[in-house]
Amino acid sequence: MPQHLHERLLRASPPLDDVAARRAQVRAVAAGLVDGPRMGRRFHVPTGVRLEASPRRRRHGPRRALPVVRSHGGATVRRLAAAGVLVVQVGILAALLLSPAFKVHTVEVSGDRLLSRDAVLAAARVPQSSLFTVDGDAIRSRLAALPWVRTATVTTQLPSTLRIGVTEWQPDVLLRHGGDSTFVAANGATLAYTQATAAARQGIPLLLDYRAGPQQPFVNGLADLLAGAAQRWKATFGCTLDAFVISDHNVFSAWCGSGWQAVFGALDSSQALAAIPAQLEVLAALKGRISFVKPSFNYVNLENIGAPAIGGKPGVPASLLSDIAGTALPSTAPPSGPAIAAPPPTASASPTPKPTPTPFVFNLAPPSAQH
Repeated sequence: MPQHLHERLLRASPPLDDVAARRAQVRAVAAGLVDGPRMGRRFHVPTGVRLEASPRRRRHGPRRALPVVRSHGGATVRRLAAAGVLVVQVGILAALLLSPAFKVHTVEVSGDRLLSRDAVLAAARVPQSSLFTVDGDAIRSRLAALPWVRTATVTTQLPSTLRIGVTEWQPDVLLRHGGDSTFVAANGATLAYTQATAAARQGIPLLLDYRAGPQQPFVNGLADLLAGAAQRWKATFGCTLDAFVISDHNVFSAWCGSGWQAVFGALDSSQALAAIPAQLEVLAALKGRISFVKPSFNYVNLENIGAPAIGGKPGVPASLLSDIAGTALPSTAPPSGPAIAAPPPTASASPTPKPTPTPFVFNLAPPSAQH
């Protein structure tokens, strides 16, 4: 700068004090640092070069934990210990499976009222193996295949007991055809009526089938319907029910101990079976008009539920009484004399007459119209 200009500036601006001078100096230094040329990096790591820690220990730096050197000997010991534990477990399992103390020695059966214990065991086929290998589901499946088994349970108890519990179907009717007496359940299962199964006879209605030839299959639902009707018969009509009867002409009826019968008609289809509840309702509607306890008639024909017919003289045929008595089991004591077999029901002994002529006819509305 020319000398004269410098002098002119000095004369134009007042002199700076010490504080202002220091500030101006600091700003000048800062401006020099910002505006000055930048220097390159002093430390540069080329690409691909791996840094390694220096073995030199710093006095004032943070202390680092010494690297842990893993020994391969510890892993080997752990592997050997795990193998040893596995061998011990396998040995214990083999001892449990092969030990005679844990084989099935006792089989307990409960709920076998109609089926014999031997029949249940034969169907279960319990293996003579270790209790730990018994397949309970397979045993339950085999038991459920029995017609009289409704449900089955299989449980085990250490050391050697297997428990089998069965729930049986209840017999709905006792069927007599020819010389044979058979229990029939709602699912169609049949079982011979013997001394072993006689305990289930109480409260079971009797069905006498006089149709010729081999036993014909039941209409589906007949056994269940007969069981329900028999349970309500005494309360509804005031008299006992001796037996249901299917005549040699396939006419279905119900005989009462007071000497009369209710005739339902031919039982040859599911439609005929479905009509029986309505016929029973019509029969119950006659309770206030006629006496079922001391009847003056022999039959009530319900084939036409709108006009039930009543006729005949009261009384149960002797052949029917004989057949009902023949259903009782013989005594287990040896007979004192020669045994005389009860004659089987025959077609000619059919106790169901044709309801003609009809002295009385009640004109009633069908049950559906009464409601």
